[in-house]
Amino acid sequence: MYENLIFSIVLLSQVLLISFVLPRKVLERVRHVVKNYPPDQYPRLYPVGLEESERARRMYRNANGVMFLLGLALVGYTLYAPGGEMSGLRRNVMLLGLRPSMMVFLYFMLQFSPMIIAATSGFTYFNLKRSPDTRSRRSADLRRRRLTDYVSPGLLAAVGFVYVSFVAFVAYIDTFDFPWFGGYYNVLGMTIMNLFFVGIVAKSIYGKRKDPYQSAADRDRLIEITVGALAAISIAGTLFVTLSIVLGALELRHLAPIAQSIYFQVIAAFSFRSLSIEDINFEVYRDDAVTT
Repeated sequence: MYENLIFSIVLLSQVLLISFVLPRKVLERVRHVVKNYPPDQYPRLYPVGLEESERARRMYRNANGVMFLLGLALVGYTLYAPGGEMSGLRRNVMLLGLRPSMMVFLYFMLQFSPMIIAATSGFTYFNLKRSPDTRSRRSADLRRRRLTDYVSPGLLAAVGFVYVSFVAFVAYIDTFDFPWFGGYYNVLGMTIMNLFFVGIVAKSIYGKRKDPYQSAADRDRLIEITVGALAAISIAGTLFVTLSIVLGALELRHLAPIAQSIYFQVIAAFSFRSLSIEDINFEVYRDDAVTT
């Protein structure tokens, strides 16, 4: 009974955080940008036009509204699972061909789909598409960038320590010959995830700048946020997989959906930091012909 109630509360938290609070913050910041940096004075900020951006914003808002209502329906479904226990919930969800953990994962992917749709639709907050740089004079930051310019050595050491500890943990659990245990495939999965993150970091630091008008300080700040968030997610992801294995070893796999939902909310919480616009230099997007 208590397990089912806890799962419902945690799932409700996921619904509110990712499909209500986060979209609300995004839309508030977009309204702030449009109001204070209008297209007639800052045309470089709207390469796809304000009308297209407004259409994408409406799509984003409506899609999140659908995800919010769907989430509330899922929460209600878990609360009224037969038997009032996690086992009852498992039976109910299995009737749909899904395990509870798979249900949480699929819903999480659906929750983030509005952001992906908005980014590909020209939503200016998400996607400043590369427009022709018509400036007669351009500046370039020629200083040499290093990873430690954007993340502390201590955090990098923590990522390495957690990964090595995870490999040792998998080697230890593998000695018990659990029939359900994936063995070193767990290490392979975490390695692929970390290599993917390394690729993102390398592209962010050494890749071509997507926004030609972005100031060097703003780019450095964005890289710092990206690197720090990926490092934290790497640690959180490794700990989550470790916890999942521990729950399996202790015959507590029915608690995995709760842990999974909490992990997804941690990822969403880290994304909040990237929404900050207080320190962005918007003057670089002002038209040269517009005088203050």
